[in-house]
Formats: sequence, structure tokens, C-alpha cells
Amino acid sequence: MLWLFVLIAAVAASEAFLWLPLLPVIRRVTETARKSGRVLTSKRISDHWKERVLPRYSWVIGKGSVQFFALLMLALAPVAVLGFVYPGGIAAWGAELMQPLVILVLCLVSIGYIWLRLRVVRG
Repeated sequence: MLWLFVLIAAVAASEAFLWLPLLPVIRRVTETARKSGRVLTSKRISDHWKERVLPRYSWVIGKGSVQFFALLMLALAPVAVLGFVYPGGIAAWGAELMQPLVILVLCLVSIGYIWLRLRVVRG
């Protein structure tokens, strides 16, 4: 019974990861952080301009980080929701999810599912 729930959780979370716009958020934050680093280390940019542009970059990075966290929680929500129907409830489901073998199976099934799903969709 546990392994059926683990498989359902892995597939559901993988689908959520595929549907949510996680990669664009990561790319935007990464690119903004890269720009920020270039501005900070540039000798040709005045301190006045740095004082004007760096808070904007910080806002984009901070907002993107919060957005990424929210999307990550949404992607993992199917795993948590399964705790409501798992025999023993959320506490038992949480205890099962903390076992190293369960974590390993969740990761392997998710990676395998995403790889297969992307190959089928593209292929």
C-alpha cells in the first residue's frame, strides 16, 4: 500500500513540476543576479548608478525567490494531500516520507517519469 502511494505522489508531483513555470522564474532570478554581479564589479559604472540600479535588482531577485518558493510548495502539494487519504493520516504519511528508501524511490520515480514524459511529448 505504501509503494502505491509513493508512486502516485511521485507522478503527481512530477506533473506539477512540469506544468508550473519554475524554469522561467529560476532563469529570471539567475540572470538578474548575474547582472547585479557585473554592475557591482564594474569599475566603469559610477557608485551613484549602482545605488539606483542595485535595489531594483534586489527587488527582482527577492520577488523571484518568494515566487519560486510558492511554486515549489504548489508542486509538492499533491504529496502532502495524499496524507489525507493515507491509512494512519498525515502523521503516518509524513513519517513514511522521511525514510531514506522512500525518498530514494520518490526521487528515482520522479526523474524517470519526467525523463519519459519529456521524451514522449517531444518524440
